[in-house]
Amino acid sequence: MKSKSKRSAWELWTKSNIGRFSDPFEVKKTNRASRERRALGSEIVYPCSLKTEVVDQDSVHRGSTGGIIITGDNFITVKLPYGISANDIWRATIDENGKQRNSLSVGAKKFKKKVFDTYAPIFKALKWEALNQQCEVRLMVQPPLRIKNYSAKTYPRFDIDNYPKLLIDSLKGMDLMFKDDNIFVSEKIEFAEPVQDGCVWLSCIFIEQTNWLEKKVDFECTP
Repeated sequence: MKSKSKRSAWELWTKSNIGRFSDPFEVKKTNRASRERRALGSEIVYPCSLKTEVVDQDSVHRGSTGGIIITGDNFITVKLPYGISANDIWRATIDENGKQRNSLSVGAKKFKKKVFDTYAPIFKALKWEALNQQCEVRLMVQPPLRIKNYSAKTYPRFDIDNYPKLLIDSLKGMDLMFKDDNIFVSEKIEFAEPVQDGCVWLSCIFIEQTNWLEKKVDFECTP
């Protein structure tokens, strides 16, 4: 039945040019419940070898795919590629009704696929179950190293709000770090010393369940 369906789709495309095959990286409009499905669609997770060492009571896992995962009592951290500019993440497209909508660019899809191919095998080797509990997400950003001397104020980098969306989405899915990004109730982003090619350390910090609907606003700053 599946091959017949594909053949029908091909015949429809060749005759009318309106049929098409599904794109596993296409961004579809979905309800919140279905967003727990992996954003990359049905992808094969290939096995990888894993080397684990204990450093200061935390476990550092290095996969043959090149990924690094650090796990501790109350957190999990992964090392991600530096990312791409917010201006390059989205592209404007016209749907079948003639309305404009934004979809992921080719560069953003390639970024997500790279993260998936790197980390899905490691999570599988760890027998990891995608997180489904409240967490704080933290991003430690290390911009690409530059030869020229800069001050902290003038050093080339993306705006701080440029980083979270694509990086967080790239780790969302049943085969990845967490089921859905609605588990995050707090976010923190910091910059650190530049490194070759740049990278971002993304951490999920496990916190106690909290009902933020009842949280009062307090503007008093504690030093």
